[in-house]
Amino acid sequence: MHPITQPSSRDTPARTSRSRLAARPLPTFFVRVPAQIEVPPRERVELSVRRWIMRELSGWLQLVVAELLEDGSVEWTQDAVFEPRTEPRPGRERVIAVRCPDRKGPRRPGLWAALSVAHALAELLGGVVVDPRRSAATFGVCARVRAPADGRVHAVNHLCIPSSRTQRDQRWLSTVGMAHFGLPDLELVAVPNAQAQLGARLLLGVAQHVIDASWSPPRAGAHPREALVTVDELHWALGGEPGTVPITTGRGWTRVAVELDTSRAWPGTLRLGPPLGSRHWRDTGAWIRGAWTDLFGAPAGACWAGACWAGAAG
Repeated sequence: MHPITQPSSRDTPARTSRSRLAARPLPTFFVRVPAQIEVPPRERVELSVRRWIMRELSGWLQLVVAELLEDGSVEWTQDAVFEPRTEPRPGRERVIAVRCPDRKGPRRPGLWAALSVAHALAELLGGVVVDPRRSAATFGVCARVRAPADGRVHAVNHLCIPSSRTQRDQRWLSTVGMAHFGLPDLELVAVPNAQAQLGARLLLGVAQHVIDASWSPPRAGAHPREALVTVDELHWALGGEPGTVPITTGRGWTRVAVELDTSRAWPGTLRLGPPLGSRHWRDTGAWIRGAWTDLFGAPAGACWAGACWAGAAG
């Protein structure tokens, strides 16, 4: 494990290795601690982190996270000083960044290693784990997520979906957090208010699909691609437990077009839309209702969306 250090030129990847590193996920979490807290010696910090891992993790994940710590894959550095506007100047706080290279696929040991070390440091130093991308007001305090023994992830536990109001009483939905998996964030545009919740759940289902499938995003200007999302993937994305069966009278899958859009964000977002070559939809809301019908069957009444959510959540 690397000790807490100040940033240096070594923290910046060399030009010759940029392309290789850019293709590999590098989940990064931050720990906010009071500035007056003295960081203990390295040996004590390492011992505390190892005890936390033995106490909180189990199975395969416990073994692989311990190995990542042993070989120095987890880096933690004091990167910055955060000074909340709502607090007086003496209330400045340190921010410690925790990183670990990860691999693609359903199991994400690097993500869990970085997150575990961040929580262990927060416990030792009296701080909190934060994500500055989530909320400027609270600096994105992250709720504790119980790590599964097999190292898989539920998209709902690692992504948030802010909603922005656009013209004509519509919504723009986008994920925040796909960078942890080495992927651009996903978005849905021109979503009617009535379908905003269904659209958010569909976003999480597609996110789960591309995370588990080791997906490589399309290039800018390339022809859109398709993702085939199943009820099981949506069920898992929304936090469903293994072995439970979602309620469905539909065919249990739907197709979603995915296109890289560089007009709203850098380096780009993955915009979701109707299947390639499908019939013309009246609006985005009609397509979202159609996708939900593919997954769960025709609506049975006013509580259709709520019933589908209950089935998907197990």
